[in-house]
Parts: sequence; structure tokens; C-alpha cells
Amino acid sequence: MPNDRALAMGLLAAIPTAAVTPAPGGVLTRAHAMAAVARGALGMTDDPATEIDTLVVLEWSRRSGIAVVLDRLRTDGSAELVAATSAWIAERAGRLAKSVAALLKSGRIADLVPLGLIAGLFAGSDSALALGKFLGTFGLTDLTADDLVAWNDDTSGFVILMDADNDRRAILESAAVHVRELGIDDIAGRSELLPQGLTARLDELAQAIAVAVPGGLDAVESAWQRTLQHLSVRASSSYRAAEATVRLLRWLAVDTPTSGNLDDHTRRYLDGDGWVDAALAAAHRGTDHRALAEAVTRVIDAVTARRREHDGRFAAALADTPNPTGPVVEHLLRTVVFPLAKTRPTLLLVVDALSVAAATELADAATEHGWSEAAVLGTSRRTGALAVLPTLTQRSRCSLLTGDLREGNDAVERAGFLDALRAAGLEAALGRPDPIFHKKALDTVPAGADLATEVANAIADTAGRPLVAAVLNFVDDTLHHTDPGGTDWGLGTITHLRALLQAAQRAGRAVIVTSDHGHIIERRISVKHDRANLYGQRAHGDLARVEDGEIVVRGPRVLTDSRTVVLAVDETVRYGPVNAGYHGGASPAEVLVPVLAFHTGERPATLTALDPVEPRWWYAPVQIEASTAPPESPVPKKQVAPTLFDADEPAPAVVNLADQVIATAVFADQRRLAGRIVVEPEQIRALLAALLAAPARELTTAQAASLLGIAPARVGGALLQIKRVLDVEGYEVLLLDGGVVGLDEAAVREQFGIGS
Repeated sequence: MPNDRALAMGLLAAIPTAAVTPAPGGVLTRAHAMAAVARGALGMTDDPATEIDTLVVLEWSRRSGIAVVLDRLRTDGSAELVAATSAWIAERAGRLAKSVAALLKSGRIADLVPLGLIAGLFAGSDSALALGKFLGTFGLTDLTADDLVAWNDDTSGFVILMDADNDRRAILESAAVHVRELGIDDIAGRSELLPQGLTARLDELAQAIAVAVPGGLDAVESAWQRTLQHLSVRASSSYRAAEATVRLLRWLAVDTPTSGNLDDHTRRYLDGDGWVDAALAAAHRGTDHRALAEAVTRVIDAVTARRREHDGRFAAALADTPNPTGPVVEHLLRTVVFPLAKTRPTLLLVVDALSVAAATELADAATEHGWSEAAVLGTSRRTGALAVLPTLTQRSRCSLLTGDLREGNDAVERAGFLDALRAAGLEAALGRPDPIFHKKALDTVPAGADLATEVANAIADTAGRPLVAAVLNFVDDTLHHTDPGGTDWGLGTITHLRALLQAAQRAGRAVIVTSDHGHIIERRISVKHDRANLYGQRAHGDLARVEDGEIVVRGPRVLTDSRTVVLAVDETVRYGPVNAGYHGGASPAEVLVPVLAFHTGERPATLTALDPVEPRWWYAPVQIEASTAPPESPVPKKQVAPTLFDADEPAPAVVNLADQVIATAVFADQRRLAGRIVVEPEQIRALLAALLAAPARELTTAQAASLLGIAPARVGGALLQIKRVLDVEGYEVLLLDGGVVGLDEAAVREQFGIGS
């Protein structure tokens, strides 16, 4: 080394005494001396056993105050020490040596990661001017094309794998600032990491959506898949609205008119239109991307018009069916709750005004917290029940909790509930306090506790109280005070819900979640209609005034003196002041209530296995039948969820292998031997094709869920079913490891007899 004395003096001055470690064999090598500087003076790592490599250098470059640390080294040490340390750090950075050396020299080492993300933009770019400006601005003129690619690869991987979202956002925004300063936003639009890349993808998606009403979905699905490739899309304020809009377009493409009786229209809402309402709520939350917002509005208008047609048919069927044959709220105690409580201690949660749409979120949240959802009444599908009319709390909730068509307040509900318990032979549930809790009892929570003492004791007492009921008013309260459309219906949203479910889980109780009625959301498009004899905001007894958007309903389930009422159907009709939402009318969103069953451990005997509840269009692209597709709508190709590292198009031979597997006799035999499974061959084919096309033959479970068209919370069960089909004679083909799904291609070919 030149001027060894200056270097030695710099070492003595710069390295803290506490950081000095004896040199191996008593010989001070360059590597040992430089490592001591890196650890002791520059703080690159606290662990002497940690080798300083590319990752350590990248992490160190992100530390706050790095410029101060380097300045101190120059002040305390010597120019020779600074030069020697910089050269050594560059060497330790591996293939980033040139980049690190240049940025250390220019004092911009803190930009190592942000600039690395930009470096990859020039691969394949024909903009020599932009590249020259980038290299010249940051003193990187010695870098070759290969150096730029390597730099981008290492920094991209570093950012993708970061645990701290705040740090990642800071890096990406720093890079975005440099992009704007360089004037290369158009080139950055190709990035899967930079903010400009997300903006460009949302631009493309907005343009595709704008021409898709009516029209084909190919362009929308392609644009959506490219949007999903971006690292930051799920953290974007536009994500939920964009996802919801794509879902709504799929529904518009496959929706067909439905005729039939009230049961048919009820099933349509539970299986499809309720999910549409959930997507509409998400789409209405909007986006700050202006072009996308305009496209979303067009889709909302088209969907809302179609849903109004469906609501009108449902209401007409409701009016024509004074004695429904399907589930009704006043029968839920004797048909669902009591039979379950006789086989497993049970908690009944009546979430006042919980709609079918809101329940889709709540059910997903419950399964993510260890609950298994099951079906009731012997079916394999999610069930709903008809509220009492008009759909108001003192009528419908009272009827639900007493097991009879009845109107009354909390006291009437309590007395009727206890009478129903006695009649059902569940006297053991009686005692002090009564095993039903309304708002006042639930809110009496002592300091430091999560549940009222009496409530917690009742839930824990499975022998003395096999059935406990709690009435939660949160959702109904939001209709008056807040915004139900902008609410995330998780377990922590509804007051006391999380604590109640946790207590039930500890006690080993099954849980039934239902409601007395649903609700509609005020979109600031409603109009007040003057009527006499009002029943809340959406019903009246002024039989002489029935207009469009209203319907007359008669029968024993109409709890008015005349057993006749006029109900609002159209969501724009109200009879009182503006609220955040309403109930009382005849739309399925108000009339139908969810009936959700949850358990832990072995499924109770009165419950049945639940098939996937999401409509196919919720998570996956749809196939449009030729008979139902609009003339201008070509049949969309099956889309495969990409990863950040996928090629643009999978090789035809790879996709063909998935088709070959599905076509084999072995596959047919395996499906037969697997017994009753709900995963379809087309879903397995899509998963196989994506795995075979993916690098390392691996996907995340979230990507697998999207491909299979099911909720992420339920993907584990679906993948286990697919393993039963693909793992021939116990030889593992599908590999499940935490959040990763893998495929052994060689085993696939061998087990299904397909040559390479």
C-alpha cells in the first residue's frame, strides 16, 4: 500500500479501541484492518462473525447519518485510509463494485439502492441520451450495460425482500424523485417497482376499462395482470377500487336475466348479487387516479342499473310470496341455533343490520383468525334468511330472538328468548344472569378487560349455559352516524366482536352469526318522498300513493295492523332525512340476512361442509359463453397470475403439459379416488400451467388463490385437495411450504406418464 505510515496512523485514529480485535496469527492483514474500519468506524455491522458482502453494503447504504459517518472517517483518519477503505468496500460489494466505488467517491452512497432501481430502466432502451444523462449526473460513466443490469438485479431483490414497508416506500420515493429530475418518467413507466410504473399501469387499466362497457374483457384482464405485477399495487389507494371494478366488469359479462320464484331470486343474491354489492361498496370508495376514477364511475353506473333490475324482480317475487318456503329469521332458533347448541356449546351473535355484502368480509376475517366456516340446514352453500317486513329492528330482531312473529323492545326479546329456550329443552341455559346480552350489558366492561365480566363468565360456562346470545348494534349505528360504505367489516370494526369470538374460541363454542335485517347505503342520490303512516325511512302505509320504485306487500309476515305495507325498492327512495344508510325496504340488501356458522376443531354434527362461496368472477377471469356474450365481446383468454419475474408469455409446451396431465386416465382415476372434492379440473389446470411457467416452479399462496378463484383464507384447503389428486401413490408432486406452492415437474411427468 502506498504511504503505509499515513494509513497506519489513520487506522489508529479512526478505529475505536473497543472495536479492535487481535489479528489472526498476530499478522495484520489488509482484510482484517479494513473489516475493523468497516465495523468500528463505519458501523456496517455489529457482529464480528458477519461477513461484509453485497447485502451488508446495501443495508449500510440505507442507514441514516451515513454521510456524517464518512465525513468523520475523513476527519479522524487520513486520505489514504479513506481511499483504501472505499476500495475495499467496493470489492466486498461484488458485482456492484463499480457502482459503490463511484458513489463513495461522489459522496452519494446513500443513493446506492434508489439509483440501482433506475439503472435497470435502460436495459433494452433506445434512449442513449437518457442513459448518458443518468451516468453523467451521478458520476457513473465507467459502468457497462452488464454493470447496470447487475446493479438493478441486486437492488431490486433487496427492495422486494425488505420487511419494513416504510423503508421500502422511502427508497421508492427517492428513486421517483431522481426519475423526475432526470426527466425519464416515460421510461420509468416500464418499472415493476417505481411509482411511475404503477401510474403507467393504472393509466393502461383505466383506458381498457373505459372501452369495456360494453365490450370485451381481454384488454382489461391483460392490463389488470400487468398492474398486479407492480410491487406497490396492493398498498396503493387505487387498488381496492380497481380490483372491485375488474370484478364488476366480469360480472356484467356473465350476468344473465333470472326468472323464477322467491327462492330462486334469494339464491341469486346470496351467490352473486350480494358479492356485487360488496364490490360496489369498494368501487365507490374511489381512487385518486383521475382517469381511473372516470372509468370506475362508468362501471358503477352500468352495474347499478343492472342491479336495480334484479332488485325489482326480487321485490316482485317477495310480494307474490306471503308464505315463503325458504329460511326466515323467525325460524332460525329452532332450525339452526337450538339443534347446534344441543350438540356443541354455542354463541349466537346477532349483528343488527349486518348485510350479506358486509358479511363476506366478516367471514373472511373470521377464517383468518382460526375459525372454520360450515354450512347449515343440510346444504353445502352459504345460507341467508328473509327478514320480517318491514325490515325494522323492533319487528325483525324481536321475531328472530323470540322464534315467533312478534314486535317489541329488548325486554320483549329477552323474555321471548328465555321462553324459547325452555320450549327447546335447553333449561340448563337459564340462570342469573340470563344468557342473552344487549348493548348495556355488553358495554359494561371493567378497566383492563376486553369483555364485561358477566358476558365472559357466561361464555366460559359451557355446562351451565350451552347457548349464549349477544346483540351487537354497531352496524345499525353506522347507518345514522358514520359511513357503512367506507367501513372495513373486520373483527376489530364491530364493537365487542373480536373479544366475543376469542372468548368463544377459548371455550370451544361454535358460533352462529346472523342479523335481523340488512341495509342499503346512501350515495347522495336519494330523494325524499312525502308519505303518510311511515315505518322508518323505507316503508309506509299510505296505500293510495304507490309509485315507481315502491311495491305493496301483504301477508302474515308483514307486521303492521293491516298486514299490508308499501316498501321502497329503489335505493334512491327514502321517506325521511338523509342518513348514511337505511333499512326497512324490499331490496334484497335489506330483506336478506346472512346466516354464518363457525367452529374450531371437529365440525359439529348439525353443520355440513361448505363449498367455496365466492363466485368464479370474484378472483379469476371469466369465460363468456358465446350465447351470452355481447357481439362485440370476444371470449377472453384464460389469464394466469404473474409474478414480478415472469416472462411475458409462457412457452406453449409448458401450457400444453398442464393440458396433457388433465387429459390422462391417471388424472381421472386420481379424482375418483380422491372422493368428494370441490376443486374443478379447470382450476387444477390453471394452477399447473402457472406453476410450470413460473421461475423455480413456485408461486405464492396468494397467487394460487387468485388462480383458483377462491379467498386467500381458504386456499390451504383447496391446495390439500389438489395434492390428493396430483400426488399419485403418495409421491409428492405438489409442494406446500408455508406461503409458497411448488411443483416437481419431473415427478409430474413420471407419475402421469408424460414424456419430456
